[in-house]
Amino acid sequence: MGLFKVEIEETAHQDIATCVAFVLNVSKEAAIKLVNEIYDQIHSLESYPERNPLFEMQKTFPHLLRKQIINKRYLAIYSIEGNLVKVYRFLDSRRNFESLLK
Repeated sequence: MGLFKVEIEETAHQDIATCVAFVLNVSKEAAIKLVNEIYDQIHSLESYPERNPLFEMQKTFPHLLRKQIINKRYLAIYSIEGNLVKVYRFLDSRRNFESLLK
C-alpha cells in the first residue's frame, strides 16, 4: 500500500477557518487544539483513504466522494483520484449543509 498525496481545496480551508473561528470565540486553547486535530486527521488520509464510508450526496460532484468524521461533529468530504486525495469541503455535521454543496 503506497502513500497518497492529500490536497486540500481552498473551499475546505475556508470551511475549516469558519469552524475554528466559531470555537475561538469560546476558547483560544480549544481552537488551537481543534485546528491541529483537523489537519492531523485530514493528513491521516495519506494512508488508506478508502477506510471511510461513501458520502451519499453524489449529485453535486463529478467524483465518487467519501466522508471522514472528525471530532465527532465535522465531515471532511473528499475523493480519491489515483494516488491523490482531494478534500473539497469541511462541514459541521450539525448544520443543514446540502445548500452549501450546490
